[in-house]
Amino acid sequence: MIKKAVFVLILILFLAGVYESAGANDIPMEDIETQLTTACDMTHMTKCDNRNLMQFFGLDYEQYDSHLYYKGKEALSVDEVLIVKAHEKSDLDGVKDAVEKRIASQTATFDGYGPAQVALLSDAVIITKGNYLFYCTDQHAEKFGEVFCDAVQ
Repeated sequence: MIKKAVFVLILILFLAGVYESAGANDIPMEDIETQLTTACDMTHMTKCDNRNLMQFFGLDYEQYDSHLYYKGKEALSVDEVLIVKAHEKSDLDGVKDAVEKRIASQTATFDGYGPAQVALLSDAVIITKGNYLFYCTDQHAEKFGEVFCDAVQ
């Protein structure tokens, strides 16, 4: 009987640990932005507003807790960083769909004459952690993703 109780306790602790690791801390978007701009070179990007979020992703900022969107300054740039913090984790499905549509649209635009842009788009990083979705297309997208994951852990 004691073995069963110990086993159940260990199982509960294990499942709690797995559940916790899939989540993310509730971090203000300003803190995440500070960590990104400190650790990563974002001088080739400009911070975008709510209108740009709707224009480029079709996302209404009022439906989400907060967001951060940077886009490349150059007209032919596909460099982007988007972080959306949803009220509920299930709200991220729509965000992920919008990101995937954006990648597909950009790929179609640059296919045939922008091989560098298409390569960056094919290597785009999308991470879902807790109520956050992170998306980045950049030469150093993996680095951006690592900084994001460290920020919300």
